[in-house]
Amino acid sequence: MSAQAKTALIVGAGIAGSSLAFHLAKKNYQVTLLDRNAHDEIDIFHNKAVEMSPHFMLNNPRYNSLMIEASKYSYRLVKEFNFSKKNALLEGVVKLYDIGVAERLVKMMAKIDVVKAAFKYLPEDIINKKYSINSKTGIFFKYGGWVSPKKICSALIEHKNIKLIAKSEVKKISYKKNQWFLGCQNLHEHSASNLIFCNSFSLGHVNLFNNLDLKKTRGQVNWIPRQKDTQAKEIISDKGYLIPDVSGVDVIGSTYGRSNDNNQLSEDDFKKNLKAYQRLTGNQLNQKCLPNSGWVGWRAVSPDRNPYVGQVLNASKELTKNPKSLNDLNWHPNLFVNTGYGSRGYTLAPFVSKCLASKIDASQTAEEEDILNYLNPCRGSLKKLGLRKKIFLNSI
Repeated sequence: MSAQAKTALIVGAGIAGSSLAFHLAKKNYQVTLLDRNAHDEIDIFHNKAVEMSPHFMLNNPRYNSLMIEASKYSYRLVKEFNFSKKNALLEGVVKLYDIGVAERLVKMMAKIDVVKAAFKYLPEDIINKKYSINSKTGIFFKYGGWVSPKKICSALIEHKNIKLIAKSEVKKISYKKNQWFLGCQNLHEHSASNLIFCNSFSLGHVNLFNNLDLKKTRGQVNWIPRQKDTQAKEIISDKGYLIPDVSGVDVIGSTYGRSNDNNQLSEDDFKKNLKAYQRLTGNQLNQKCLPNSGWVGWRAVSPDRNPYVGQVLNASKELTKNPKSLNDLNWHPNLFVNTGYGSRGYTLAPFVSKCLASKIDASQTAEEEDILNYLNPCRGSLKKLGLRKKIFLNSI
């Protein structure tokens, strides 16, 4: 592959964009990373901590396998960076479930080859004794914890092959002579052989991505002054999560709301988060005696809650009738997306971005190809064409 071919423009310097830049740089790509904000002003960086925590579904083994691999990868990556306890803590996560659900999940994980040392079933009496929570069982997962979003994204883009250009909002996109060109609001133009959009909310302004369905979801996290009688170091999660003792505060979240553009801290959401805090700690707190401090942000969510990762179909051209393989379809050359992670970006994006970097470099393994087929951004169109099922049966 020529040096000119090993160039990439990435739009969006959050966890998806930073992770992809990191993996492409390691493959000797020259990466230009653009963001419309100054680096210190990227929205999620104002949150004190984000959770890295697996999420599982009872009837979706493919999704569960991905979660396990991604959780292990993110956990080890943060370990390698050797952040101080001020910026990351990997003490695992306790996921709480209604009676009977945790037992079923443990049996499910045994079928998908999860190392037993990675998880531990917690019966109802243990949950009650340790956390003062009634009528719940749980599972402790080793590969969980929290990290400062600013710290990890900054560490990911320190590679010499990555050039960050902040305050560069994309206004124009064109493709000619095997190169993508981006014109920015500051009148600067950038070009590369590969173009990857990792900013969810930029997609709606670009007609190349009209077939991608993403919903904007508001979330609020609150910071509660650390309570002395709360001793747990691990994250506790059950319809909300508690990240304990981040520089003297407990991080509790997150509320979710669609069709809500309020960028200020909401008293109603503060009340909801306090209820979650009380449920997870047993501490009864008076809202009137506490400051409503925290963070408000927006996440992009797809209809099936899986991210969109991979190459983009050319929607301006008629879909091939009765295609026999993905190669029969019209794809935009070297145009990719890596977005729509919702609240699971810091768990999923580092690992999934590694898979996408391999695809861009044409060096993907069979496992990586399978993951990207599952997360294909055009999976809705592929399903209509009858290709999605064939992919998973390894018939194409």
